[in-house]
Amino acid sequence: MRFQTFGDKNNKAVLLIHTLFTSADFFAPIMPLLANDYYVIVPTLSGHYENSTFISTDDEIRQIKEFLSENYITSLYAVAGFSLGGNIAYEFFCNNVEMIEKAVIDSAPLFNFPKIVKNHYLKSYTKCLKRIKSGKYDAAKELNKYFNGMGEYQKNIAPIVSQESLNSLVGSCFDTRVYNLPQNEKNKITFIYGSKDIARLCKVRLKKYNIRKMKGYGHCGFYRENPVEWAKQFIL
Repeated sequence: MRFQTFGDKNNKAVLLIHTLFTSADFFAPIMPLLANDYYVIVPTLSGHYENSTFISTDDEIRQIKEFLSENYITSLYAVAGFSLGGNIAYEFFCNNVEMIEKAVIDSAPLFNFPKIVKNHYLKSYTKCLKRIKSGKYDAAKELNKYFNGMGEYQKNIAPIVSQESLNSLVGSCFDTRVYNLPQNEKNKITFIYGSKDIARLCKVRLKKYNIRKMKGYGHCGFYRENPVEWAKQFIL
C-alpha cells in the first residue's frame, strides 16, 4: 500500500479509499477542496501499482493502522470508501469505531456470496483482464461491460493487476460480513447507492442503517458526475 497526504497535519484527518482497479488519483477532483480544512490521507491499495500484491482486506487495514500509528494519528474525522474501498472502509470503521467520527460508504458490494457465485465473478473478471492485457481491445469499453460505467477510471490500473491479486480482490468484494453494531454506532455511517447500481441489492443486509438512495445513478455515479457536490454533502 502506498500513501499520499494532503493538507495541514494539525487539522482533523480524513481517510479516503478508492475503488477496484483505480488508485489514489480517483480522488483528485476533491482533493483541493478537502485539503483546505482537513489532513487527507489517500492510500493506493496493494495490487494496484507495479510489483505489489493484494492479499486481503485485513492486510490492507493492517497497513492503514500502521501508517496512522507511525504518524501519531489517533483519530479520524471521517473514513470514506467507494465500492471495494467501501468494503474496506466499513470493516475498518466497525473495528475502530472509537477513533472515527463518521463513515461514508459509497457503492460498497457488501455481499456474502456462495463459492459458485464468487467463482463466476472471478472467471468473468479474469476474462476481462486477459482481453485488456492482450492490447487488442479498448480497455475502457471492456471494463464498462462489468463495472457499470467505471471504465475510464479503471483503464490505466486494470492492466497492472495480477491474477494473484485478482483472486484475493474477488474475495474482498463478495465475501464480506455485516456487523451487528449498536444503533448509536450505526448512526455514524452513511451508505450511498445509486438506483442503477447492482451493488444496491445488498441493502437488504443493512438493517437500521442510514442509506442515501441516489436516483438515476450507477456505480459510484453521483461522485463521478458531481465530485465536489459529493464532498460537500458527505464530508464537509
